[in-house]
Amino acid sequence: MIGIDRTKQIIENEDEGPILDYKEDLILETDGDNAQFVKDVLSLANSGQTAHIIIGIEDGTRKLVGIKTAHKAEQLNDILKVKCDPPLTVEYVEKMILGHTVGVIEISGENPPYIVAVPDKYGGHLSSDPKKPFFIERGMIFVRKYNMNAGASRADLDKIFKVKYVTLQADLELTHEVTSKPSDGLTEADIEFFLVNQGDVVATDIYVWMQFKNVKEIVRCELDCRDVSSINTNIPTIQLVPKAPVIRPVRMQCGKVAVKVGGDVKRIEARVVMGAINMRTKEGSYAISLEKKG
Repeated sequence: MIGIDRTKQIIENEDEGPILDYKEDLILETDGDNAQFVKDVLSLANSGQTAHIIIGIEDGTRKLVGIKTAHKAEQLNDILKVKCDPPLTVEYVEKMILGHTVGVIEISGENPPYIVAVPDKYGGHLSSDPKKPFFIERGMIFVRKYNMNAGASRADLDKIFKVKYVTLQADLELTHEVTSKPSDGLTEADIEFFLVNQGDVVATDIYVWMQFKNVKEIVRCELDCRDVSSINTNIPTIQLVPKAPVIRPVRMQCGKVAVKVGGDVKRIEARVVMGAINMRTKEGSYAISLEKKG
C-alpha cells in the first residue's frame, strides 16, 4: 500500500487515468451503490496494473475535502466477495493529509480479465438518486478508458490478453532544456531533465545515472537529482531517481543540475545508464548543447 507522501504526491500532481480514480465520497448503502463499486473496481483491475481509488477529493478540482463516510477493508471485500471472477480483494486505509482524512483503495489487477460473477443480475436504486437504478449482470467486463469506466470491446479484450501473455516494456527517453552563462572564466550551465515514456506500460522504479566527461564541477542538484561524484572516484556524476512513475505520453520533469565547464566547450558530453523495473537498461553517450533547448 502506498504511503502518505506518495498519496499526497499523487493528489497534487496526477489526474485521473487508467489506474487512478478520485471520489469525493464513497456511499455504499444500497445494492445499486454496491454494484457501482464493483464496476469501478473491476474497471481498474482490468488495467493489469496496481491501481488506486482515492476518496475525499473534490470531483474535477483535485481539492482535498476529506471523506464523509468511513469504511473498512473487510466491508469493501464483503461487497466484492463472489461477485468477481477470478476472485478479487482490495486493500483499504485511511490517512490524514493536510488536515483531511482521505481513503485509499489499492487494487492489484494481477490476473485480468476480471468479469462480473453475480448469479444473474445485481443492483438496485442508488442512494444518491433513488430514481436512477444501477445494475450489473453476470459475464460483464468493464475497463477504464482514460478517466471513465465502460464496457469492454473486442479491442479492449485483445489488449488485456496482450498484457497478460506478452511481456510489455516501458521505453524511456531522456530530454533536456539548458541555459548557460559565463562564470569565473568558465561556463555555468543550468540543465533541466525530462523523461518521456514511449513504451506500452507505465515506467516505475526509474533510475538515470549520468557521468560527465568534460564538466569541471557540479554546482548544485535539485528535485530528484543528486550528486554521486564521491562514490564514482570524484568524476562529476549525477543520479536521477524520480519518485513518481512515468505514464505515456506525459513528459515528466525529473531533475535539475548546474555544472561548470570550460569556456570554449560548446556542448557537454556524458555517459548515461537508464532503466526501470519494467524496462531494459539503456546505455550510451549523451550530448547537451550549451544553447537553450525547447
